Amino acid sequence: CICSDVTLPWLSAVRQSESRGRDVTSTGDRAALTYTKSSLSLFSRTTSFAAPVEEDDKFIAPLAHCWAPSGHVYVGCEESVLLKVDVESGKLSVDSQKLISNQLLRQTGRRAVSTSDDIDEIPGVALTCVAISKEGLFIATKDGNVYSVDLNSKELTVTPRHHGDGPCISSLVCSPSYNTLAIGTETGCLSVFSPGEQGSLTELVNVNTGTFIGLDTVSVGTHHCVTARENGCVQIWSVDDCTVVASLDLGCPVSSVKACPSSNTIVVGATSGHVYIIDASMSEHIRIVKRIHLHQGPVLHIKFDPTGQFFITGSTDECVYVIDAKPSSQFNCHGFLNIDGEVKAIDCVGPQGNATSPTTVVILSNTQPDDSNLASGATRLTQFQISDRLLSGSPDVYQNLKKEFKDSELMKLTVNLTALSMGVAVTSNGRVFTQVHTKALQELSLNPADLADQSERKVPNLYPDNEVPGHDMVGTAMTLSEHRKWLALASKDGSVSVRDVDVLDKCIKLPVHSLPAGGVSHVIFTSDGQNLITAGLDGVIACHQFAFTQSGRNKSAQAVEHARSRNSALRGYRQREDAELQGMATWTPGDGQTVDESLDKEDESREKEQEEGEEIYVTPLPTLEPDATWLEEQQLMAIKEEDKQYSGDKKEIRDEIHGLRQTIHTMMNKNETVPDIEKLGRSEFNLDVDELARLQQDADTRVNMVKEDIDFENLATLYLRELIKTECWDSMTVKGVHLKAFSGGLEVANYPMKELTKEAKVELEEVVRMRKVELADMATRKQIVEATDKGKASEIKLMDDDEEAAGEEETGDVVELPATTGSLGVNYGGGNELFYSQFELHGREQKRAQIVLLTDAIYRVKMAFNKEFDEIYRAKEQEMTRIRERNVRIQKIIHDLNLKEEVAVPEWNVSEKPEMLLTVDDSEVTVEKFLSPEQQAREEELSKIEEQRRLAEKADNWRDRGLDVMMGGVLEIKKEDELKKDVPLPAFASNPQEEWTEDEIKAYKEYERKVKELEEERVKYHKQLESELKKHQSSITDGISSFHDLLQQLFNRKVKTEMVIFQEELKMLRLNYSLLLEEELLEKEMKLNREMETFKQEKVQHAGALQQSRKQLDVYKESYEILVAEDKVMDKAFKREFSDVPASQVDHLYKLYRRRPRGPKTLKSTIDLDPNSQNPFSDRPLSARQLGNQAHLVLMRSLAELDDESHMPEGVELSTWQRLCTARRTKVSSEQLVKQKALTLADMNAFLQKRVEDDQDSMDQMERIGSELIRLREAKTKLMCDLEVQLLLKQGQVEVNDGTFVPDYSNSILIHRNVVEDLNGKIRTLGKVKISSMNETKDFRKGIHQLEWERKRLIMQIEDLQTQCRDIQLLRVTKELQVFLNEKDHESRKQQEIQILEATLQLQNKKLDKRVSEFKATMKELLRTIKKKDGENKDLVFQLRELNVTVAERGHIHEVTADKKLETSSERRMQDIVQRRKLVELAKAQAQEVAVLRAEVERLRMRTFPALVQVEH
Repeated sequence: CICSDVTLPWLSAVRQSESRGRDVTSTGDRAALTYTKSSLSLFSRTTSFAAPVEEDDKFIAPLAHCWAPSGHVYVGCEESVLLKVDVESGKLSVDSQKLISNQLLRQTGRRAVSTSDDIDEIPGVALTCVAISKEGLFIATKDGNVYSVDLNSKELTVTPRHHGDGPCISSLVCSPSYNTLAIGTETGCLSVFSPGEQGSLTELVNVNTGTFIGLDTVSVGTHHCVTARENGCVQIWSVDDCTVVASLDLGCPVSSVKACPSSNTIVVGATSGHVYIIDASMSEHIRIVKRIHLHQGPVLHIKFDPTGQFFITGSTDECVYVIDAKPSSQFNCHGFLNIDGEVKAIDCVGPQGNATSPTTVVILSNTQPDDSNLASGATRLTQFQISDRLLSGSPDVYQNLKKEFKDSELMKLTVNLTALSMGVAVTSNGRVFTQVHTKALQELSLNPADLADQSERKVPNLYPDNEVPGHDMVGTAMTLSEHRKWLALASKDGSVSVRDVDVLDKCIKLPVHSLPAGGVSHVIFTSDGQNLITAGLDGVIACHQFAFTQSGRNKSAQAVEHARSRNSALRGYRQREDAELQGMATWTPGDGQTVDESLDKEDESREKEQEEGEEIYVTPLPTLEPDATWLEEQQLMAIKEEDKQYSGDKKEIRDEIHGLRQTIHTMMNKNETVPDIEKLGRSEFNLDVDELARLQQDADTRVNMVKEDIDFENLATLYLRELIKTECWDSMTVKGVHLKAFSGGLEVANYPMKELTKEAKVELEEVVRMRKVELADMATRKQIVEATDKGKASEIKLMDDDEEAAGEEETGDVVELPATTGSLGVNYGGGNELFYSQFELHGREQKRAQIVLLTDAIYRVKMAFNKEFDEIYRAKEQEMTRIRERNVRIQKIIHDLNLKEEVAVPEWNVSEKPEMLLTVDDSEVTVEKFLSPEQQAREEELSKIEEQRRLAEKADNWRDRGLDVMMGGVLEIKKEDELKKDVPLPAFASNPQEEWTEDEIKAYKEYERKVKELEEERVKYHKQLESELKKHQSSITDGISSFHDLLQQLFNRKVKTEMVIFQEELKMLRLNYSLLLEEELLEKEMKLNREMETFKQEKVQHAGALQQSRKQLDVYKESYEILVAEDKVMDKAFKREFSDVPASQVDHLYKLYRRRPRGPKTLKSTIDLDPNSQNPFSDRPLSARQLGNQAHLVLMRSLAELDDESHMPEGVELSTWQRLCTARRTKVSSEQLVKQKALTLADMNAFLQKRVEDDQDSMDQMERIGSELIRLREAKTKLMCDLEVQLLLKQGQVEVNDGTFVPDYSNSILIHRNVVEDLNGKIRTLGKVKISSMNETKDFRKGIHQLEWERKRLIMQIEDLQTQCRDIQLLRVTKELQVFLNEKDHESRKQQEIQILEATLQLQNKKLDKRVSEFKATMKELLRTIKKKDGENKDLVFQLRELNVTVAERGHIHEVTADKKLETSSERRMQDIVQRRKLVELAKAQAQEVAVLRAEVERLRMRTFPALVQVEH
């Protein structure tokens, strides 16, 4: 039997592959819409479109579309954008008020449409599906939500209809009645949704389409199996009938699944590193009971031991965890061990026979996951054993508090595999099977001797014992049966092979899955070995039942017996554990694992102790992140436990470290004070050399990585530098430069200028030419007017003098004042006679020309300032040149005067010389240049060659030698060099003066005279240098001051220039704003005119249609009246037609004539129209003519029944009855025709009324647009005439309070300045009067204060004199003071005291010499004694060595003859013992004597240092 997924192709009927285009063609063959993943094109047979795509355009990706009854196409895009495409005009829009501002959307293809103002954002993500109904447009998003959009309202509204966090909706289809929506998802789920009922989503089919990532048998292992898909769906399948028994969606991607053999527990590993424990005791309802976060990466492998006591998990984080599988133990983790590399496969084998023997676990791992060639398989095998001792939780099995198992307890063995392996299986006797990348099956055996070899060498290689061919392609999985006798291999070729582990050459091959889909992914045996279950990448689970032969039945019986015995052994245990499992609470996402609260209390106590002022800083313990792993929790608990256990020791160590740190800091501080030659490097103070080496290695690695990053960054920076230099430097005609003062913060910058573009120059020339023509035309017209009015000039009265003065300012060719021009550009190089007056700017062309002229004025203002800037810049260059020349002389003078002054050397700043930024100077590089070993060797070689050359030049240079010999080493004798030379002292000056001769006395006097003259020359030269130094310094100061004055003037000029530029730019902004307003008004006027033309055309059409409708109505009404009259005539002519019938029968026949068949009184449609139907394409109601035809047919069928002869009255002839029936039919037809005509006439009246309303609406719209046009033209006229003028007023002339940003002049008026000046004059007069009175008051108060100060001064002087008098009266005269006062010759007294002190000093020196001689004699005597004792000690040492040798020889002799001596008598033995005892005592005595002698020698030696050491006796 085969269990497989069901594929529903119609679930994705709307959303096909995104890589292929989808076409929808309209019914009229007029236009078509075609779009792919990244483009949308609209093209028609009659027109072709072509629009360029701009660089800043945004692109969208259409995903789904649908037609609307209006003929539009609605398109849902990936960017949450809904588009409406009009196939008639080719426009792209959305009727929405939620617009995306400042975005331009262009569609690629044949038609590029701008949608800058008609784009709507639908809430959510990509719009995957769209469907239309009468309620609106239904939209499905990628996150599973459904929205409806009301297309009829003017303000488009988006209403959520269904909120789902499920998979992406791939299809959205309406039912034929359009009352229900069918929703299909990418995961194979089909649901029905009713839009009228909020949230009424009914699931019909849910066929999960995720890839299988795990397969295992459940509990007993013969009736059920469990699978897990990568999307988190866990399913339990029945092996008997191949149906899904239970299903559970974990809501997260999973990576592995296994079932426990000892309980109904399923363990699922997630890609997030979590392990989910699922209760499957109730097969129809499974639930999650616990979640454990173990790994940092995905849980790739889970393996239970055969008895179900524990399970093992593996991942990519190189950790393997052992978890208790019993629900009674709450699935606690026993511990973990580290495995090299990423775990690729796990298998284990339990004890056989002896239940106490350990469980052997084999793990394959990949130690080189980064290598693409080795990433798919395993390169290393690790084997270890898990015993009951490990599972008991004894602390001895862990190597740390994190519960990491000891390798010795695990009996861990690690070997390298010689081939890349996939999958592993272990038999009961320790044989290991694995598939390799060479498509072979290898058999391995682990020798325990390999474990001992690991301590002597690296990880050994494990070579296969046997190798047999496998599948045609690389294997994917392998497993052993429960009794460990049969081996099943799976491969990518879609087949499974089954082998006997004892006979590997023979196998049974089963092709079970599709090769193109990826083959087999998982394979397992049932517990009794009767079935083989496989899962493939084709989405199929296959269950195969073996057909055994006679010999195979015997082997099968062994498997069945093994399963029966194991189940019987685990039955009671399984019942107990299932009961515990059912008692566990259901896990919810809000449940989390927390650490013991006691640990938190320890943290609080630690913080409290630290807050109380602990001197040594204690590093705070780390805190757990939300959803921490089990290992992180154990690490935190281990840290806290260690901290608690060793808190005292840590405190002592911290104290010692603190003291050691203080000592090292003291040493380092002392090291900073010693001379450079005695200084130690900072590395000499490092205590941990190994750690330093490790850090150095890590630093080298990081340096190499940083170097690579820096190289790439430098390359990018160089490219960016070239771009910036080309754009901002090379293209500038005037480079941006700053000019700084020599001191202070004053700085002025010029204006960087680019050359005017060709278009700007052409535009400026055109405006200038046009403006000159206008001025010439105005001048010509003025001349004509003046010539015309010249004859009338005599009749004009002369004005007064004041009026003439005012008139001269207002008439004539007087230049406009800056107050009315609005700027001071004329004063700063921006003047132009071509400017328009602000009162003449009425037209658009004038404003545009004024903007061009203002732009040119700003350019000229900047250029004028740049010229002044260049002059000041050259002045600074000259000044710096003069300062450098003077500094050379100043430095020479300072050197000659031995002054410690520093000469200020001015330097150019980078902002002053911006070209310095383009080159890097060596002084700018603050770090030492890195040299490779080759570069260092080359540098050393060059330095050696340079040193040899320099030494060769110094060896014998005849030029320098001749200069030294002939001219003393200089070519020119300078005065300062001569003054530095001292007068040579005569040779006899060292002799006593009493021995000098008269010539020598004269020579010494001559020497003193020369020395005095030399000192005078030196003083004179010193003063000369000082005056020269002051002169140069003052000259430099004057030059700098004059430059600062120029720079200050330039700064003031820059401020004024900025003001002028801002004034001109403000005028430009105002003109641009007025142009924009005018353009906006023009656009509105054009739009209104277009609407007016449209409504006029509609009005003409409506008027023609109205006239035609009235004519048709009159004609039809006339025909209706004729028909009604004919119908009445037919009723009246009945008796005349039946005049041959007896009168008694005529009345009865007339009643029959008036009789009508029963039926509907009104005309109704035969089509059943549901008013609640949501079908937007439903049939329209029938017209009156169609309804009449249908009613006529129905009535005729009813009349056929009345015409039957059974209804004929008695006594009436058959011919008469037939005439009656014919007349009745004619009458009924006439009546039906009258009714039909009446209904048609009503429809025509309604149609005429609709035409009248349309005509009236068109008239109303035309009136509305006409009134809007009038208001718009009035606003346009006001904008042209009501000009906004910029006036330039001084700061004191504005008396308006400042607003938030600018003053508000809405309620302000302009006042003539004379009014303000008169008022200010009066204020000044009154102020002067007030100030004069205040000065008089001030002077009077000043005199009072001066008199008060003089009085206080005299009082203080009296107090000082009284204090001096008191001190003189209280002075005591002592004996020393009397002697001093009586002594007349104080100098002789001082000489006497000096002589006494000198005599005392000589006496003390004599005593010191005598004492020193005595100590020297004593020291010589002691040295002789020490030498003698050294000789004696050497003799004693030599004797001691000989005695030791003698004792050793006797000891050896005694050991050799020990056996013989046993036979001797006890007396001989006693003698030997006595003799040995004597020798020992002698050796001890000699050793004691030697020790005494050594102590004496040490004492004598220490006597040489009596002041430093005190000898203890």
